[in-house]
Amino acid sequence: MKLAEFMEAAATTRMTQHVLDGARLVLVDGMKAVDAAKLLGMTPQQLQGAMKRIKAAHKAGQGIPDGWECVTVCVPPELVETVREVGRQAKRDAGLSVD
Repeated sequence: MKLAEFMEAAATTRMTQHVLDGARLVLVDGMKAVDAAKLLGMTPQQLQGAMKRIKAAHKAGQGIPDGWECVTVCVPPELVETVREVGRQAKRDAGLSVD
């Protein structure tokens, strides 16, 4: 996750700065969760919970419905529109607005 994405998601939560620091170490800086938790005096479970909340806030900010996943797919140019249409159709089927 990029720092700007993290900061945007974090702004929508009510986590303390200490907990946000731990989540940032893992999600942005790439530190192992167990190492970040130890460094900050947290349990790995506390840190996992914080990371889960940040990820959920990030997904919500992108308009991704609960239970859905964002997937990056590389396809040849002739299939790009087909893949985009699959996403649009899934949103329509779920009763969501389509961009």
